[in-house]
Amino acid sequence: MEYLIEFEKKIKKDHIDSVLVQNDNRLIFEYYRNRKMKEKQHKIYSITKSVLSILVGIAIDKGFIKDTNTSIVDFFPEYNDDANNDITVKHLLTMTSGLHWPGNNRMIPSKNWVDFVMQQEKVHPPGKEMVYSCGSSHLLSAILQSTTGISTEDFANKHLFTPLGITNYKWNKDAQGVNIGGFGLSMKTADMLRIGSLYLNMGKWKSKQIVSARWVKESTRPKVKIDDTTSYAYHWWNIALENQTATFFCASGYEGQYIILAPEYKLITVFTSSIKDEPRRILDYFQNYLLPYTTIQ
Repeated sequence: MEYLIEFEKKIKKDHIDSVLVQNDNRLIFEYYRNRKMKEKQHKIYSITKSVLSILVGIAIDKGFIKDTNTSIVDFFPEYNDDANNDITVKHLLTMTSGLHWPGNNRMIPSKNWVDFVMQQEKVHPPGKEMVYSCGSSHLLSAILQSTTGISTEDFANKHLFTPLGITNYKWNKDAQGVNIGGFGLSMKTADMLRIGSLYLNMGKWKSKQIVSARWVKESTRPKVKIDDTTSYAYHWWNIALENQTATFFCASGYEGQYIILAPEYKLITVFTSSIKDEPRRILDYFQNYLLPYTTIQ
């Protein structure tokens, strides 16, 4: 496939560590900057949020969490006051809690991350304004641990990672032992592709339904419009491409980590990178070098 040769020439000139492209359940392209990149546990940064979204869906499927409209004070009764009792799981998933977010550089040094987030001033009514916040994701991880009785990592290992065959990963924790919801995961490129395959196949892996198809649809459907081309769902992004003829959504992380899915094309593309300037140019590679040569299935 000549277009893949051109694609490889292009990415070799950039700070890209690995790329996998799967079309119609078949791996059609594999690139690693060197041999170490294939087995490396890549820091996936905010792709952790999308994995967390899957876990929330599984927890709802299994009855640990009633639904996304559940108030977060049901899980944190010690913070039950007028400022917090109308914030729901949905608001955390869509980053619309209304709580002030001072940034990771303020949360990380604090002794108790959950307390740090919950003590923030409410600056907007819940559901009105999106403020991208790793704090919201961390609360979701704490909710999972509270409702399931085990760590987020153990819950993930039992209900997501082991069923997908993901064994080589690391998930960092805060001082209280809560797995970091916003950026804590590291995993292999091939395992990122497994996450993408799960969602492309509507939550099914081989013959087993890992997460409900209903949650896959709901968690990736646009909820909050950011600008003319970008919307946010439940910790997944929807991005409109120029002259786009089909929808696509993605998980993305700092410095150009991506899991990009185009369901109508049965296309998944995974990137790990160390791009410090304009990492969204990864989407240009996807749009200009892959999508034009892939047909809608």
